[in-house]
Amino acid sequence: MKKMTFLALFLSSALMTAQAQTRTTKRTTTTTTTTKAPAAPAAPATPAAPAGPATLASVRTAEPGSTVTVRGVVVNGPELGNIRYIQDKEAGLPLFSNTLDALKNLMPGDSVEATGTLKNYNSLLEMDPVQSVKKLASGRKFAMTTVSAAELTKVLDETHEGRLVKITDVERLTTTGGQTATALVGNVNYLINGQAGAIVRISAPSTGPNGLVGFTPPSGKFDLVGVVGQHSPAGTPTGYQLLPRLSTDFVVAGGLPVIKGEPVPVAVTKNSITVDFATVNPGTTKIEYGATPALGGVVEDKTPVTQHQMTLNDLQAGTTYYIRVSSGNSQGISTQPAVPMITRKK
Repeated sequence: MKKMTFLALFLSSALMTAQAQTRTTKRTTTTTTTTKAPAAPAAPATPAAPAGPATLASVRTAEPGSTVTVRGVVVNGPELGNIRYIQDKEAGLPLFSNTLDALKNLMPGDSVEATGTLKNYNSLLEMDPVQSVKKLASGRKFAMTTVSAAELTKVLDETHEGRLVKITDVERLTTTGGQTATALVGNVNYLINGQAGAIVRISAPSTGPNGLVGFTPPSGKFDLVGVVGQHSPAGTPTGYQLLPRLSTDFVVAGGLPVIKGEPVPVAVTKNSITVDFATVNPGTTKIEYGATPALGGVVEDKTPVTQHQMTLNDLQAGTTYYIRVSSGNSQGISTQPAVPMITRKK
């Protein structure tokens, strides 16, 4: 009995110890609750910046009927009618309207922004109608592509349509029949060096003192400036033509105001001499004079002209004066050696 009692007590004690170990080694799990902060409201989307005016090169790839806004520098005035050609660094585009006064008032060198619809007029891509045009500035310079007459085909093409170009080393302008052109006629085609396809179109509105209608082209070599246009009713990639604006687009001697001959006295008194001389191209007027070859006196007029005349006053009677004339413009200065002229004795 004692043994059995001891064994029972031992088993009972062991069981209690095991239960105690089980309680003490049980893992306790703690649950932590995290409260999430509300999300900040999304910032309002920044509106996209409005698209600026398109480049003329990109506009020239658009379909007729597209409405576009462009910027460029005007290269012609009313001498080509109610059309204004504009260009930027890469391309050109004509703007046309018979009714928009803001367009008609534009002059070469005006920087403008225009909005309107593209139109294909006898293969010429133009903006017609022009809905609005705004002058941004004036006096802007415009570049031109220069090639020799032998390389004329390099600029009479779609790439240069609407742009100002210069053709150098032109020897003559002829009628389409091959005769040398004399007094030019409006709305008539002529040819550079008599070459087929080298068309020069004279605009009827180019009249007045510097107009082309009635103007006779130079007889020697000259450079010819004009806008590249196109007229091809058949819609073929032909009919490119050069559109000179004024007689000043026929440039002799590289544009220098070359003095023609010697200056002459056209009126002489005992105290004055009126000096007259002419230049090939417009330039300023400057006359240096003196009683010795060292000269010393000077009179000047900054107005560019081709026929120059100025009067030297407060001279001494019966005295020989040495007179040197010169003329200048943006291309350079032309000067003649001094020549003697004598005032009257009485």
